[in-house]
Amino acid sequence: MPRRAQDAIVLAAATATSVGYFGWRLFPHPGRYTVGGGPDTGIYIWGFGWWEHALATLSNPFVSHALYAPTGVNLTWTPSAPGIALLFAPLTALVGPVVSCNAATLLAPALSAFTAYLLCRALTGSVWASVVGGYLFGFSSPMLRQELGGHLNLTAVFCFPLVALATVRFVRGEIGGRGLAWRLGALLAAQIWISTEFALTTSIMFVAAFALALVLLRDARPRLRRAVAPVLGACGIGAVLAAPFLVYLVLGYRPATSLLDQVKYWGAAGTDLLQFVVPNGVHALGGSSFPSVSAIEPTGDSSYLGLPTLAVVALFAVRWRRAQGTRFLVACLLLAALTALGSTLQVDGHKLLTLPWWNLATHLPAVGDALPFRFAVYTSLAAAVVVALWTARTRGAVFPRPYVLPVLAVAFLVPSVWRSTYPTFWPERPAPLPAFFASGVYRRCLAPGETVVGFPWTGRWTTWQAETGFRFRLAMNGVQPFPKYGRTLNAFDDDQVVHDLTFSDVGEPTMPRLLAFAAIHRVGRVLALPGLDYPTKAQLARFGPVERIGGLLVAPACGRPPLAARELAPYVAAYRRETAKPRGQVGYCLGGNFDLLDAGLLPAGVLEGARRAIFVLGEGITCPPAPAGYVRRGFAPASLDVTPGTYPLYVPARR
Repeated sequence: MPRRAQDAIVLAAATATSVGYFGWRLFPHPGRYTVGGGPDTGIYIWGFGWWEHALATLSNPFVSHALYAPTGVNLTWTPSAPGIALLFAPLTALVGPVVSCNAATLLAPALSAFTAYLLCRALTGSVWASVVGGYLFGFSSPMLRQELGGHLNLTAVFCFPLVALATVRFVRGEIGGRGLAWRLGALLAAQIWISTEFALTTSIMFVAAFALALVLLRDARPRLRRAVAPVLGACGIGAVLAAPFLVYLVLGYRPATSLLDQVKYWGAAGTDLLQFVVPNGVHALGGSSFPSVSAIEPTGDSSYLGLPTLAVVALFAVRWRRAQGTRFLVACLLLAALTALGSTLQVDGHKLLTLPWWNLATHLPAVGDALPFRFAVYTSLAAAVVVALWTARTRGAVFPRPYVLPVLAVAFLVPSVWRSTYPTFWPERPAPLPAFFASGVYRRCLAPGETVVGFPWTGRWTTWQAETGFRFRLAMNGVQPFPKYGRTLNAFDDDQVVHDLTFSDVGEPTMPRLLAFAAIHRVGRVLALPGLDYPTKAQLARFGPVERIGGLLVAPACGRPPLAARELAPYVAAYRRETAKPRGQVGYCLGGNFDLLDAGLLPAGVLEGARRAIFVLGEGITCPPAPAGYVRRGFAPASLDVTPGTYPLYVPARR
């Protein structure tokens, strides 16, 4: 069979495997569900819709004012996989952003498996060994973990094996310096357009592997030295091909809290040693059989390789230990694994010692935003190549090539596709499009480009915006990382109201604050699903007459003047006075319990129904009711060391 026919069959089989694992439940209505679940899926759907819309309207695709209005958002600083969204724009125009994004999400692991197969075949010459190696990378643990959340920018890693393949071909003399330069340059540019984090970490791992090769591959040193100039040229070519993206990446730079600092806050920076060996919930074999490792942070689950793969790596390292290539591959695998450990060596959740190299590396520009456990993808690639080489070089007991260990290595990575609870690969159904949008009511209710804010404050509005062709703008966030503490990437997120709506579990902004927010962000109308605890229909009335239409509450009602026509300056002035000074707290009482809530918030969540505390002269702030013999006398003044106009003041009746 011709080589190209074999390759085509392998690609088709990898695609069928991906669809079989993650996509068959999408049919017969692939636009109703999304591959992967969680809040991040909407980012990619929105990105696919935006790139198609920007190209169709000849708008600047790198900066959008459809979100974060009126500030806008620089999309080079979002995890939206813009390069893939651009490539799929024609399909998006035909079938919509949901179907198009689903197609890309299903194709990503298959294409990654195929490029790993190409690398392994170049190294082994064996189709069987290369198919095994391709699967072990394309459907590896880091791929499964990211496919679980539909993280397209982190599953589209098909460039990684091609970088190695181009370098191998140069070292062998199959291509010259120019061939290496343009190949690596194109791959670098493609990776920048897909994921800046992986573009950075791939560059780091390439440099590290190149240095290891110079040390360990003595016979290849002359060719490796000749590769230096082409590699530097590749950086220039990549910069040129990615120039539009890089220009906006630089222009959009805003010092922000390091993502690593956020990861350290919630304690999931690295990988536990057991996670290379112990399966987790995404794996069919034994994934739910190890309750003893519950203390391990789940993000490190990306590092799982499985005992059969580790056994093959050990056999390979021992049998061909004197070979230069063996030492190089094992060193690369160990380097990637050590990097994935992060800042500490942990075993079963117990921190044994500090690993200094990661803390040192994070002081380098941009490296602090790379998450250590994501380096596990390079561990999986090195392990896949080792398994392929061992399979191709080892004689089987019955057949010319071994089957038992390779099949077991694959079997140990088969995902638990039957699970219907987290972690589950079942497609998720986004919130259905309300009739307000589906029937076209919004076209006569909202002026073109009118800014709205939607409740509940979730990512469903970005998906609905993409599905309706960006007729309206949203004064909402949702496509850029938003740290709860520290500096933000976007000035829009600096707004205290935005922070409270995003993070507060026990309080919601007061209506005066929402009116100030509407004025500052030029909101025309507020949209809300009926029956919400916040804002209620009565609260929405503060924005204007409320109309229920197309399954949504609209305030001001359709046909009424927008909020922009109202005089809201007093609310803005009051809001700016309040936020110009350190934020105070207000006491609330619920069932006799006293709680403090940040000023400017209404009780919500577990504090729903709480009443404002009172100030009893001679006692201070306390919970109602007032003691017998005390009567209300307005509000406690600042002379009582409280915020004036906040607490009802009770004094003895004879006063």
